[in-house]
Amino acid sequence: MSEDPFISNINKIMHEKIDKYWRECSLVLALAVVMDPRFKMKLVEFSFTKTYGDDAHEYIKIVEDGIHELFNEYVALPLPLTPAYAEEGSAGSQGRMETSPGGTLLSENGLTDFDAYIMETTSQQMRSELDQYLEESLLPRVPDFDVLGWWKLNKIKYPTLSKMARDILSVPVSTVQPDSVFYTKNKEMDHYRSSLRPETVEALVCAKDWMQYGEAEGSNALVNIVF
Repeated sequence: MSEDPFISNINKIMHEKIDKYWRECSLVLALAVVMDPRFKMKLVEFSFTKTYGDDAHEYIKIVEDGIHELFNEYVALPLPLTPAYAEEGSAGSQGRMETSPGGTLLSENGLTDFDAYIMETTSQQMRSELDQYLEESLLPRVPDFDVLGWWKLNKIKYPTLSKMARDILSVPVSTVQPDSVFYTKNKEMDHYRSSLRPETVEALVCAKDWMQYGEAEGSNALVNIVF
């Protein structure tokens, strides 16, 4: 902390602003961390312990309850069949079903009822995808790790959890310009501006810079703006 009264006062105000906006953890950001197989709940527990001290367990429980509640909502949703399974199921229902002498429909191997029994009994005993995922070891923190690519590769093992991870990890993070951080008036952004494509935003930013500072002298670069 600076000994200068003016600088010290500014630092105090900035710390108050930072505490106001970052003291309360964003649940969405915490869930995104949990869905990263390199961190899961471990990074949440570590960070919250350093940030909240003795109150960390309360905030950790909020994240744990939140992700389990969200997972239960996804479990209630029907999972679409992959094209391969859909075609196999359609072909099987047409060509592999036959009628037994007693009038009961049987599959090719006669174990339709057994398959249904296995599904009913094992589904109650198995751990949920979420619990299994959280209990597994963390992945190494390798550079350029593709989180969404990892979930795509593991969607057979975690069909429900992979869909949930895809939705959570695709949520865009909003930021503001540094000179607008302490701007006290309400900031509003219409639907049109909030739904612009990245290429369009980049083109608008470049055009603004060109008009403000002028095109560099001697520049013969060709610019391709895609809308």
